[in-house]
This record gives sequence, structure tokens and C-alpha cells, in this order.
Amino acid sequence: MQDAFTFQLKTHVLFGLGRSREIGSFLEAKGLKRALFLVDEGCAAHSPYYPEVLKACAASLTVAGEVRLRGGEEPDYDYLDAVAGSLRDKPLPDVIVAIGGGSCLDMAKAVAVLLTNPGSGIDYRGFDKVTVPGVPVMAVPTTAGTGSEVTINAVFTDKKEMRKLGINGRYMEAAYALLDAEWTLSCPREAAVSAGMDALTHTLESFICRQHNRLTRVYSKEAFRLLYRNLPALAGDPQNAEKRQNILLGAHLAAIALFNSGSGIAGGFSYPIGVHYKVPHGLAGAVFLGSVTRFNAARGYTDYAELLDLVEAAPGLTLMEKSELFATRIEDLAAALGVPHDLGRYGITRAEAPRLEGFLAGLQGAFDQNPVAFSATTDAPALLQRHLPA
Repeated sequence: MQDAFTFQLKTHVLFGLGRSREIGSFLEAKGLKRALFLVDEGCAAHSPYYPEVLKACAASLTVAGEVRLRGGEEPDYDYLDAVAGSLRDKPLPDVIVAIGGGSCLDMAKAVAVLLTNPGSGIDYRGFDKVTVPGVPVMAVPTTAGTGSEVTINAVFTDKKEMRKLGINGRYMEAAYALLDAEWTLSCPREAAVSAGMDALTHTLESFICRQHNRLTRVYSKEAFRLLYRNLPALAGDPQNAEKRQNILLGAHLAAIALFNSGSGIAGGFSYPIGVHYKVPHGLAGAVFLGSVTRFNAARGYTDYAELLDLVEAAPGLTLMEKSELFATRIEDLAAALGVPHDLGRYGITRAEAPRLEGFLAGLQGAFDQNPVAFSATTDAPALLQRHLPA
């Protein structure tokens, strides 16, 4: 844990079930009158909440336009440039209202800076390359997973290099975030589970990573408590609005912890698997999350005991025994939510192992954030083998 650290958090957050109906009046009070809506196409077409919210907004704002962003696949730089290019010859809006999952919110944040900065999206790949603030963004997540509404990151695939490389840092945060689980109630179960397990991965990795600090651990621990206790509702009580609101808050807190600390092994695995095999991002990491937890516990990492103590009394157990039990609890939760144990569901067979191992070999930097030594050339292939179909 670092004794000296830096922590940033700039987004103004509105929290509460049904508060999306207040978007228009809130922005009007901020002096933001011309709103461009960037909305996930699935949400726009199928959510009964969207037309109601749009109508409420129109009572206070001038709707300067609506762009329905594609769903079903994660965004790439070519698509980002196409969307931004279609808007650059139009009057600049006062605010962008983004409604959708993490990919939609990433698109909105990146479009916002491309409307005020020249060039293509890939010109800003990396950290702190944006030099002019973008159009203010109000981010309204419709899934509880990435926490993009509060992070300083926007992730895109470079189709030439077939790698995910984001636009990060300065001016990439949304000005406002609205957390309203009424959106998530209509989210399909698999998408909700993928998002929720993505958030759980964020909170576990931010908790254990070598760059964590005293403040990020406050966020990581509360995020874990909320997620662990409420994620089972996705399978057993999916219309429980209170629990869905808690999951949304947990995902939000996990994202704050993550971008102020770092990620780890499961997150690292998820990137090449998502890019090359189109496995949903959250599930691509969740498949490995229990195994990574057990790998660390088996090698003497005992901080997991702090997390177990938040959700379960285990009197008489040593720290080591608590950490081992914690690994079991994570595996049990993933199984209860229907997370597959292996990648066979996505058509990935053992014949793909050499190709996957090649991708993993380049991720040593990400693996080095793990508190226990983890080799990209020996440990990563061994872990991968555990999650390939027999």
C-alpha cells in the first residue's frame, strides 16, 4: 500500500431510482440548453423508459439531435471517427447526454473531445493527449458494469493492430453522471451478468493490485460489499429495483477504485479474448476471476480475508483459511450467475491455445500489477488450460 498517492474524482453524481426524469431540469439549471443525445440503439428502440425520459428532457432543453449508437459489439476507432465526423459540421451542442452501456458512454466521451480537438480518435490514443476540454457529457449508464460514467478512460479497438487501446486521462471524464437503475431492469440477463461480473473483477483487482492505496481500498471494499450481496439478484430476483440500484452503485465505486489504482490478471486476459473471439468483455474476465483468486490465495496472499469479513462471519479461521474460503465464494457466485467455467461456449477450443498464449505473452506489464508473481509465459498458459474445454 502506498504511503503517498494521487487520487482524482471530478464527476458530479446524481443518484436515485427514477432520477433520469430530472435530466432536463438539472441541465437547464446549469445553463446547458442545447443537448445532443447519444443513445444505444437497443435502448432507444426497446426501452419503455427512453421515450418518457426524452419527453421530459424536451420540456426543459432543446434537443439538438439524436444519434443511435450501434450495439452488439465494442467500438473501434473507425466507428468513433465516423460518428464524430458526422457531427463536426453541425453547431456545437452545450451538452451531450449519453444513455447506454459502457461502450456507448466511452463513445460519447470520445466524441465530446473530438468535437473540440482536431484529427482522428487514434491520434489521442494513450494518456493525456487531449489538449482542449470537450463538450460536457452527462453519462447515464443502462448497465451496471464498466463504470465509464465516472472514469477518465474510453476504450476502443484498433482494427489494424487488433488491440484495445484507449483514450485516457485529461478531459476524458464525464461532467455529470446519473445512476438510475430503472434503466437496468430491462437489461437482458446475460448482458446484466456480464456487466456485473465486470464490476466485480474491477473491485477485486483494484483491491489487490500493487498500486492500490488507502483511499482506493475504501472504494474497493464498499464496492465489493454491495456487489457480492446484490449480484445474486440478477439470477433470483432480477426486477428488484433496490438491489439493482445497489449493483449500479457498486459498479460505480469499483470503477473509481480501478482508474485510481490498476487492474490485474483477469482483466488482462479479457482483452485479447474479447478482441479476437468476440467474448463479452465482462464474461471474458469473469471466467478466470475465481482461478486468479485461488492462485493468489494458494501462494500466501491473505488480504482477501478483509473482504470475506465484510460479508461472512468465519470465526476461528486463520487469514490463510479465510482467503482460501474467499476464493471458493467467488467461484460459487460465478457459478450461481451462470458464468461458464470454460471458453467452450464461445467456440474456443484447445486448438486455440497456442494462439491465445501468444497474445498473453505480451501482457506481462498487466500481470505485474498482481500482488503475487505471475508469469505471462508459464503461469498464464497454465491458467488458460484450466478454462479450455476438455
